[in-house]
Order: sequence, then C-alpha cells, then structure tokens
Amino acid sequence: MKTALLFAVSLASAGVAVSAMAADYQKNGYIYQALVQVCSETADDDRLGLHNTLKAYRISKQTAVEKVVCNGQQLMDFARANQAVKVATMLQPYEDRIKGRVTIHDVAAPAAN
Repeated sequence: MKTALLFAVSLASAGVAVSAMAADYQKNGYIYQALVQVCSETADDDRLGLHNTLKAYRISKQTAVEKVVCNGQQLMDFARANQAVKVATMLQPYEDRIKGRVTIHDVAAPAAN
C-alpha cells in the first residue's frame, strides 16, 4: 500500500516538474526574451544596447561569448556574419580568453634611438 502511494506521489511530482521545464522554453519565457534581445542587439551592432541588455539580465560578457547561440552560430560568429564591427570589437578580448591567446606589452622598454 505504501509503495503504491509513494509511486503515485512521485509520478505526480514528476509530471509537475516536466511541465515546469517546458514552461522555461516558451516563446514568452524570461530566458527566451533575454536571448532574443541579446541577438537582436548584436545584429543591430548596438554596443551600448548589448552592454545594457547583458547587464539587465545579469549575463557576463564572457558567458555570452561562450554560451549564447544566435541562429545556430556562436555570438561572435553571428556578430561577424552581420558585420557588427563594434560589438565584435567589444567582445574580442573575451573570445581571446577562450582561445588562450596572450599578448605581452613591455611597458618599461627603453625608447629606441
């Protein structure tokens, strides 16, 4: 009897959990709206708008470069495909961190005569 009750309760809670996960991906969901706004700001080459959108949704620029996908492309590839030069320039240091690219500038070098 207890086993049947436990099974019924777990089945009911699993049904609620699945419907809650499906609600996250609806077109009017919070995450969906955030991604649409990030992608449209990138396509418009609006550097300040993208910065404000990322700040409003609490998405770091590093996370956006690593994880945001617009039309099947990573954010930087999407920016380059849409000739969003300002946005690509703003996000370039974050992409360089992923690649492990390091630049060294010698500040104390003497001037060549």
